[in-house]
Amino acid sequence: MLTKKMKSNYKNTILITGGGGYIGTHITEMLLKRGYKVRIFDQFIFGEDAISELKKNKSLTIIKGEIGEWQKLRESLNGVGAVIHLAGLVGDPACIVNKDLTVQMNIVSTRIVKELSKDAKIPRFIFSSSCSVYGASDNLMNEESTLNAVSLYAQTKIDSEKEILTDNSKDFHPTILRFATVFGDSRRQRFDLVANLFVAQAYNDGVITVTGSTQWRPFIHPKDIARAVVKVLEKPEREVNRQIINVGDDNLNITIGNLAILVANIVKKDKNGKPVKIIVNDDVSDIRNYRVSFKKIKKLLGFNATVDLKNGLEEIYHNLKKGKYKGNYKDSLYINVEMTKLLEM
Repeated sequence: MLTKKMKSNYKNTILITGGGGYIGTHITEMLLKRGYKVRIFDQFIFGEDAISELKKNKSLTIIKGEIGEWQKLRESLNGVGAVIHLAGLVGDPACIVNKDLTVQMNIVSTRIVKELSKDAKIPRFIFSSSCSVYGASDNLMNEESTLNAVSLYAQTKIDSEKEILTDNSKDFHPTILRFATVFGDSRRQRFDLVANLFVAQAYNDGVITVTGSTQWRPFIHPKDIARAVVKVLEKPEREVNRQIINVGDDNLNITIGNLAILVANIVKKDKNGKPVKIIVNDDVSDIRNYRVSFKKIKKLLGFNATVDLKNGLEEIYHNLKKGKYKGNYKDSLYINVEMTKLLEM
């Protein structure tokens, strides 16, 4: 049954699939602060602790469920003005564990959310894609560049983009956001992201292990992703309809090797007082390498990142020293591949 809150027909009500995750909690918090009513639709595989503080806000509704529960999702879309679709398996390690499950979670689920959103006559649809769709290239990649998936995760994002953009329904107005590699602190913290992992390795182990030191990656903090999402929501529909937008900042393109050096210079010594070392192994099978242009988001949305790598990495370092993150950084709570294992059970 729907609550009275869910029956209300507010145009400023936003549904976020995967709203309890690493990025979703940031988007939820920012939308609530801006006066939106937010519904989170999430399985909460890792529990609901990440949103314990957010639950105190009366403008937040929590719906625990999976995308395959059509009726529950359909009811959750009642009175919604926009959908932000984040849910799915994220990252290469999580996706290669079970290919069939990955296709179900990342492609089929996108189709379900899209179709139910159309049935509910929800005009705005924001899809979270990834700059990993650019794969391996020595060129500076923009939204018009040829896509080159070198992982199952990236391929599911490409296929989902096609699923969305080839739907020419009159009242369906999607926007594709290709996120740069995310780094930084979150209510649902992750340490399987390269920048976050390097800080955890440096502080706990005194050794940063680098594979592919010459590979380029673009980076972005989830706070800035939330800002980009809000800017899209508040932009006139005609200006973002069917647009593909890279979400990041030109100043946050960096090689993995230089990222490791930056982290080592921030942490300096591990928790036992020993100097941090960097070990490089460039003989790797991972061929991903992409520098990305973010001129479009700057021009279209007036967007620049507000959190640079140094500040974002320092925040994680200080949080590690304060003991904010419980347990070990290698614990399943912080690793997305564990989500796949839990879903298989």
